[in-house]
Amino acid sequence: MKNIIFLLFLFFVYKNIVSQDKLPQTLSLSDVEKMAIQYNPALKKGDNRILSAEGRYLTGVSPQMPELSLSYDFVPAGSSLGNYEERSIEINQSIEFPLKLIHKGKKLNNEINIIASENDITSLNIINNVRRAYIILLQKQALIKIAEENYSVASEFKSKSSIRFDVGEATNLEKLTADVQHAQALNNLETLKNEYLIALSDMLYSVGIKQIYSDYNPVLLDSLTFKYFDESLESVIQISLKTNPLLTLSELRKNGAVMNRKIAISSFLPDLTIGYKRQSISGINNYYGINLGISLPLWFMFDQKGKVKEADAEIKVSEYEYDEIYLDVVNSTKKAYISLKNSEKQILLYKNTLLPESEEIFRIASTNYEIGEITYLEFLQSKQILITTKENYISALSNFNLNLIELEKALGRKLF
Repeated sequence: MKNIIFLLFLFFVYKNIVSQDKLPQTLSLSDVEKMAIQYNPALKKGDNRILSAEGRYLTGVSPQMPELSLSYDFVPAGSSLGNYEERSIEINQSIEFPLKLIHKGKKLNNEINIIASENDITSLNIINNVRRAYIILLQKQALIKIAEENYSVASEFKSKSSIRFDVGEATNLEKLTADVQHAQALNNLETLKNEYLIALSDMLYSVGIKQIYSDYNPVLLDSLTFKYFDESLESVIQISLKTNPLLTLSELRKNGAVMNRKIAISSFLPDLTIGYKRQSISGINNYYGINLGISLPLWFMFDQKGKVKEADAEIKVSEYEYDEIYLDVVNSTKKAYISLKNSEKQILLYKNTLLPESEEIFRIASTNYEIGEITYLEFLQSKQILITTKENYISALSNFNLNLIELEKALGRKLF
């Protein structure tokens, strides 16, 4: 039997490893989110925390175990138990006051809801982290493409400047400058490729992949996008106050504190004990007895009163914690919204004005440099303007998507 259990364990471990080994060679943002739900251990842990809370609920509402006792009395010394004068078989059952059990059940059920709400927050944070990691990966990919274009241009002009220098049409300064530009472009490209690998590792970590993939380089199916967000700040704040999971969790904790007070008040109520006894006395088996008991809260000045006082304080604490979270949600929503709208302005500025103008400057400069109307340094200046503008545009797109994720976190749900 132990061998079978061990083999089953190995099978499930192998199955998990094999499933991770078959990571897709193409990845969309939706794929990455599904992988996080499948692999991330924090989500698995949360599911089992709910099962544990459900077990505590069943234990908490379960009645106490009955007590069964058997006694032999007045047995002469040196004789067997069969020579008893009196034998008793007794069963006793302790019963909580029903109102106590009702309050306890509601409290334990509220704890299940609290853990489920905490799981929702964990899931939201994991998905946000995965989305953030994917956006950064897209940013690095876009910057690599710009760096490759820059390196291609630098390589071309390095070759041309060398030829021009050999035929006496270029100075040694121009040739050295072209060499330095080429080296810098290559170094920038290699740096970005390394940053891409780091971003990929961060994304796999956020997903929850356990294996090491040194050569894993999937094709990203998405790209940095922009979609105008036309909600007002007031409407966004109202949505966040309704849907933010932290507020939902805080509300459940307030309910839990109220239930604790009800339980504390119900501790003034007595518990009951019911018992039934069958007796045999002097060989006659027709005796029986019933006993009823009740607990008396005589020390209410200390125990019960202390519980109520503690519960009242917990209610106040939970109310203040709710107010703190309320303020934090409003503030987080405001900041994310303002940052998002600022990103929109930056994108529109680069897309409609700066990027087209930079491309036109570079086009004119390239033409003029070819016919000798401007110097190489002037050409480099126009190229640097174009590269910087493209990089800033990618950063604006990336910031927009990251700010969108931050706003989604404040709202507790996706926007697009």
